Amino acid sequence: MARRDRPLRCSSHHHGPAGKSSGQTGAGRMSGPDVVLHGHFESGNVYKVTLLLALTGTAYDYRHVDIFAGETRDDNFTALNTFQEVPVLEHGGTVVTQSDVILRYLADQLGRFGGKNEDEQRRVQEWMAWSSNKLINGISQARFGSRWANYDPATITFFQNRARAAFDLMDRHLADHPWLVGDEPTIADLSAAGYIYLVNEAGLDTTAWRNMLSWMGRLSVLPGWHHPDKLPQKNAIVAPTVTFDAPADD
Repeated sequence: MARRDRPLRCSSHHHGPAGKSSGQTGAGRMSGPDVVLHGHFESGNVYKVTLLLALTGTAYDYRHVDIFAGETRDDNFTALNTFQEVPVLEHGGTVVTQSDVILRYLADQLGRFGGKNEDEQRRVQEWMAWSSNKLINGISQARFGSRWANYDPATITFFQNRARAAFDLMDRHLADHPWLVGDEPTIADLSAAGYIYLVNEAGLDTTAWRNMLSWMGRLSVLPGWHHPDKLPQKNAIVAPTVTFDAPADD
């Protein structure tokens, strides 16, 4: 990851769980022109980054990238991101790629949602790695294969079953935990949420996993939460819909 520039700063004036400090260093307000997010509205990985920005009351400049027209493979975008994928976050002179790395960068910069201590931060990373490999892989591949890639039925079923196995594990864990890590939402929850609200597009139904459904409900009432279908579909300056308490400037 490149060097850090100015700390990100979120807006002020909100009290509540989503506005609590995560126990990390980080500043308060965040100015929109300093933050640029490149994305596409069909991407669950873009969604989870927009969710963290919204939950922290952060304004940003959204740049639509037409992934279906091959814009991630053109020279300008490739110069920005070697991996030729969205999302990409720009903050001052720093460019951050890969959605979970972006979540960690934002959490560290803002001092929110990253875990309250080193143990929680480590467990957050464990859940994010697992989610990417099992949960998100299952949902996103079943969705992609059904909607765009025309996978054969056996392949789609394989990924659907992979997702269902992940639902089983999450449901067991959430039976006696309100969140994936600790007693407050973290980027582990936001990472797992990337595709969880899009399961119907993957031919999946979550009604049998009651604890996971309750967790989804807790996420959806956090101030600033939005559904993936609310992602911008063109370039836009995205203003925060909620604001949060922030430390005073030094």
